[in-house]
Amino acid sequence: MSGDTIKTKYRHIKAGFEFKKTPLFRWISAREPVSVANTLPITWSRARDSSVWDDRGNRWIDMTSGIFVANAGHANPKIKRAIKKQLDNDLVFAYNYPTEIKKGFIKKLLALSPKYFDAVALLNSGSEAMDSVYKLIKLYGRKTGKKYIVSFTGNYHGRGLSNDLISGSKTKASWSGVHDDAVLFLDFPYDPETPFNPKLLPPGETIAGFIIETFQGWGAWFYPKKFITDLATFARKNGALMCFDEMQSGFYRLGPLYGYMTYGNIAPDILALGKGISSSLPLSAVLSRKELFDIDTNADLHGTHSGNTIAMAAGLANLELLSSEKEARRRRKTSTVFEQELKKLERSPLIERVNVRGLIAGIIFKSRVDSEAVVFECVKRGVLLMLIPRNSIKLAPPLSISEGALREALAVIQEVINERGGS
Repeated sequence: MSGDTIKTKYRHIKAGFEFKKTPLFRWISAREPVSVANTLPITWSRARDSSVWDDRGNRWIDMTSGIFVANAGHANPKIKRAIKKQLDNDLVFAYNYPTEIKKGFIKKLLALSPKYFDAVALLNSGSEAMDSVYKLIKLYGRKTGKKYIVSFTGNYHGRGLSNDLISGSKTKASWSGVHDDAVLFLDFPYDPETPFNPKLLPPGETIAGFIIETFQGWGAWFYPKKFITDLATFARKNGALMCFDEMQSGFYRLGPLYGYMTYGNIAPDILALGKGISSSLPLSAVLSRKELFDIDTNADLHGTHSGNTIAMAAGLANLELLSSEKEARRRRKTSTVFEQELKKLERSPLIERVNVRGLIAGIIFKSRVDSEAVVFECVKRGVLLMLIPRNSIKLAPPLSISEGALREALAVIQEVINERGGS
């Protein structure tokens, strides 16, 4: 089947399609580090809503939002109009000076967020945001006499030295020869019955903060709800900061505005935001309280493009769109379909389990060989999935995806898994 022409309302794969490193792919990859070329050899020509086209006219249903960025859909018309309007205003760059568009974005972000968040640091990438989080918790610890930062094994917090110090394991930053003995790691609680155990930690009064990836990225693994609420109680009792890395989980991906809200009534001190914050342009943010940001007035929590007017325009339009009741109704409907259809995959002998919440999912395979084979076959049939070096497939379609496109993509995934599993 995968060698035939496929043409439906949402997909078009021409006969004879194959994964081929085109001259363009080869030209670029020859001039980039080898570690960069970890994507499928597909040339993107254009992308709109939940569709991606290559330079040969093939069309895919995008189940990745690019890389979990295009929450509002690719090339969203409202965001494009906002960008064009800002361009026509002849204010494309303004460093960190005050601008009306920057005020509008900050005002909207704070209005949507819990009221105790009253300040924001704007940056360009998730790695920069998490670097600022690391710095803030360090400064807080210095002021309060608290030493330790607690993270979790397997979590990911960006690229950079400080990011590696708090990501994955205590050896992640070994390339640098730098070690921070104040960073401790708890094992990620994959077992839903795992309790939060303070006995695994130093005395509570010595802990400056906890850094938590709202779900563990590679397989959309969620913490047990009681684990997080007990951790939050412990942190509050001992004056430890609680930070959620919301890069992939924020901006309605899990249902509510921020993913941590799905764990219950907790109040983190810091949120690190990015990816879906603009659904297009490089933009990230750290959300917190003014008193915490100002714990050291020389903390230097901004950058050259941290007030970029084009990014602000895209971000404001994105927030206005995604927070509308119309979009909320759409998400409620499609997320129900997404969750119900994906849980059916657990019947397959290939699948260990399916983690799904809102419009994010991790299909955990028993074998990496099977997960990779399913990715390649689905792409051949017009459903764009992300290839990752684990025994899982992560799904995160644009929140704007139509029910028809979503059902068609999920049917293809089901079909491929059934064929490979002998069902």
